[in-house]
Amino acid sequence: MKRAVGKTDPESCDEFRPERAPRGLLVMIQAGKLTRISLVELSDIKTDKGFGIGDAAAAIKAAYGAEAKATPHKYQDKPAEYVTSWQGGLRTEPYVEDEAARGIVYEIDGAGKAGAIHAGGPSIQYVEGRA
Repeated sequence: MKRAVGKTDPESCDEFRPERAPRGLLVMIQAGKLTRISLVELSDIKTDKGFGIGDAAAAIKAAYGAEAKATPHKYQDKPAEYVTSWQGGLRTEPYVEDEAARGIVYEIDGAGKAGAIHAGGPSIQYVEGRA
């Protein structure tokens, strides 16, 4: 994916793979700021808690404990779901808007494993990649 060039709209949102980024890593830029880093393919990259693509939802939930909130997947039936953990900023669930909030969301697939991982600000909540 390549970033669109010449956008001046302050609400613009681009998601792309930087040229030298590891396989499966995407970044999201909104209004000229990095707002999200995503893993979307099997990779050696792991989260701060040691999880990556293909790890089991049960292990992820156990590691995060009460910090983790599971919500239904928008397009798939259980066991697919989103497992989200937030830190910092004001958070008013179900949708966090505070730019100071930082979080991570594991997209759990129909096999009960992490199929994608998004870390960053409120943009981690975008299901189709954009607001």
